[in-house]
Amino acid sequence: MATASLAATRPESDAFSAETPEPISLLGIRDEASLPAHLKEIYDDFRRHYGFIPNWLRALSANPDTAYRLVTFYRHLFDPARSHLSAAERELIAVVTSAANHCSYCVFNHTQALAAATGDPIRARRIAQGYHHVRLSHRDQVLAETVELLTLDPVSLGEKGLARLGNFGFSAAAILEILEISAFFSYANRLTIALNVVPDERFFAN
Repeated sequence: MATASLAATRPESDAFSAETPEPISLLGIRDEASLPAHLKEIYDDFRRHYGFIPNWLRALSANPDTAYRLVTFYRHLFDPARSHLSAAERELIAVVTSAANHCSYCVFNHTQALAAATGDPIRARRIAQGYHHVRLSHRDQVLAETVELLTLDPVSLGEKGLARLGNFGFSAAAILEILEISAFFSYANRLTIALNVVPDERFFAN
């Protein structure tokens, strides 16, 4: 397995440049040729659909089964045929949760996805910077407040917090999905933050 050690990813100087770029992950990046077949299939699928391999996937591939588990869970969770939420609602949850966790990578990534789902890139960026300063619909406001509370102080959510979602038309199945998506991103955020995954350059293309 061609994985760089943690020590090998740390340069003697803290100054990074074009000649000594910041490492994508603190655990290094595994040689793609050494990946098992089930993960190579995921890499091939990402290249077909997105044209590149995102840094988060490359970082998690230091343990191929970790990457495989996360991708499989995410694909099932975000399958529109199974979801009780709209694409915009799912991405709002992702952005607000990731912002509350201070996960810059996931904020960059899902701000773009929120922009695509809503057709409004400026509004998506404003939400990422602080949804409290954006005039959301009452339904989206309650959704954002709920997932932020779940992220920062889950004990405080309680029955009243879930009832607020029900009052705005979310079914019991949808409410559970809201909690699950937010919890999933807290999980993904913590992996990404701990590895210090560097955002992909294409996040800054526009």
